[in-house]
Amino acid sequence: MPLNKEIFYVSNLLSILRIILLIPLSYLMLSSFETQNNLIIILVLCMYFSDLLDGYLARMLNQVSEFGKIIDPLADKISVTVMAIILVYLDRLPLWFVIVVVARDVLILIFGIYLNRKYKLTLMSNFPGKIAVFSIGLILLLTIINSVYLTGVIQILYFLSLALIAYSSYLYYNRFLQSVKLQESVERKN
Repeated sequence: MPLNKEIFYVSNLLSILRIILLIPLSYLMLSSFETQNNLIIILVLCMYFSDLLDGYLARMLNQVSEFGKIIDPLADKISVTVMAIILVYLDRLPLWFVIVVVARDVLILIFGIYLNRKYKLTLMSNFPGKIAVFSIGLILLLTIINSVYLTGVIQILYFLSLALIAYSSYLYYNRFLQSVKLQESVERKN
């Protein structure tokens, strides 16, 4: 299937929409955080539900595509990074947490580009990685909600997220190494 047709799959359009929604979300977070907090929360929830829906629709409509394998996690990473940077700028999220999240995403992106360019492989997200992204998203959402009653929950989620980030990164790195070894053994046989 040509890439230009894959772009118009419903699931891929939802991933693209998630990136587009960052424009009004970023504007509202930077200009009207306190006065438009409910609208900000609604936009974040729409982005979250579009993330859940795109994977479901891709499988249900038999529209799993190479473009989708790239755009879906890329939309997640861009969304999380932009929201996290804005929350750090607004002094609502600790910088150390954002550095850990962004460093993980950058490493996964570098490994993914390497596999794709060298072997034409794309590793799909692993389940612990999806749970890690969910916990990070939950931290962002609860931070945006900005309630003193959620402070303890957010602190627990920091530690849970760090554990999930470490575990999913370990699993991803092992899959990366296995993929490289497999491809190198195939190349040696040919």
